[in-house]
This record gives sequence, C-alpha cells and structure tokens, in this order.
Amino acid sequence: MMTKFGSVLIQLVSVDSTNNYVANLIENESCQDGSVIMADYQTQGRGQRGNSWQSVSAENLMCSIAFQPDYPLQEQIRLSWYSALMWQQCLRRFGVHALIKWPNDLYVDGKKIGGLLIEQQLKGARLEWVVLGCGINVNHNPGLAMSTSILDETGQRFQPTTVLTEFLDLMNAQQALLIGNFQDLKTMFEAELWLKGEWRQFATKEGRVFEGAILGVSDIGEVRIQTSKGIQHFGNQEVLYLLNN
Repeated sequence: MMTKFGSVLIQLVSVDSTNNYVANLIENESCQDGSVIMADYQTQGRGQRGNSWQSVSAENLMCSIAFQPDYPLQEQIRLSWYSALMWQQCLRRFGVHALIKWPNDLYVDGKKIGGLLIEQQLKGARLEWVVLGCGINVNHNPGLAMSTSILDETGQRFQPTTVLTEFLDLMNAQQALLIGNFQDLKTMFEAELWLKGEWRQFATKEGRVFEGAILGVSDIGEVRIQTSKGIQHFGNQEVLYLLNN
C-alpha cells in the first residue's frame, strides 16, 4: 500500500527540530506513516555535516516527514534520491530551476536554495522508519555565502504552506518512481546532478586536494568522481567541493 504523504499535518510555532519532534512521535508509537511536521521556527535545526539550519520565523519552509518504507535496507538511498528530485520539480512549479548538489542540496546558479537531512531508524536488519527533514528558503535569504531564495529568484512571495502543498502533491503523485525500478530512479537522480561532468577541485576529509569530474553515484549513494588516478567513490562527508575555482 502506498504512503499518503501529508496524511497528518502538524503545524508548530516553534520547536527545537522538526526531525526531533518526529523521532519523539515514533518513540511514543504515536506517529502515522506520511505524517508531516512543519514549524515556523527551529531553534536547533540541523543540516548536512552538522550545520545548523535556522530561519526568520514563518518566512521559510522547515518541515519533516515520517515514512515507513517498504523496500530493503540495501536500497535505503531511495528516499534521498526521490525527495531531491521531487523538490527540484516543486521549485520548477514556482519558476525556479534548481539542480541537485550531491548528496541532497538544491542549488540555483551556484547558490543554495534548500537542503535535505535524512535520518533512519532500524529494527534489527529492517529499515523501520525514515525521517526526511526539509529546509527551503522561500521568502528569506539567510545571507550566507552563495545562498538564495524563491523570492530572490522570482521576485514573488509565497506562503511556505503553499510550497509544502505542491511538494506533497508531487511526492504522492510519483510514488511509482520511489518504489519502482531502482536503476531508473538512480539514472534520473544522476541526470540532475549539479556540476556533473565538469572538472573541479575537491578535498578529502583529510585535506587532500584533487581535481576530478562527477560521473554519477553508486548504488549505495556514494559520489563517483573521475580523477587522474581513476574513478574514486566517496561517501557523505568524505569529500568537499572547493567552489572558488
């Protein structure tokens, strides 16, 4: 049976983290598959690499979605790829053309407009819950280096709930892609990767700088980079983009 994303919508004025709120619901066995938690403000919002994600209250979209997957643990990357693609399509509905910066940020002409954080809960060897955290700059640009918003890109203001409604519509309408052929989903994700095929500088987590071109991703979500020494694979937080080059 397919999940109904948005089957339950809880809107909060303020919370430490919407992902934490969902995790507490799951722990208390009071979470329904497809539930969405939305907050006007997060005091401890999290992004990739432990970065914080904060916003002017009610100006941007901050939400988390609870999902009980029906696919094997070895394909746990599915939701990451699928949700990034759905956000890309959602932004296009608002006139914004974004690409996916591996692993799951959204960039417009080199500027970040949003990002995803996925946290998983296992029960033995089974993937029991996935919590998808989303942060999208709707009406406020946080002023960080290389950031943007829907307002910046279009000159129009939108209610964050309007943006969320469009995203959930896409998440529900295209679930056949989420649970269908794994390689088809992977191919679609790879086609939308930012800087794919462009030779750039990268740095490993140990600080080694090298040049390479993104080719795509592996079946477990690692980025595949062509280098002078051959194709190398890197997991999340194992490689950094050096963008000022």
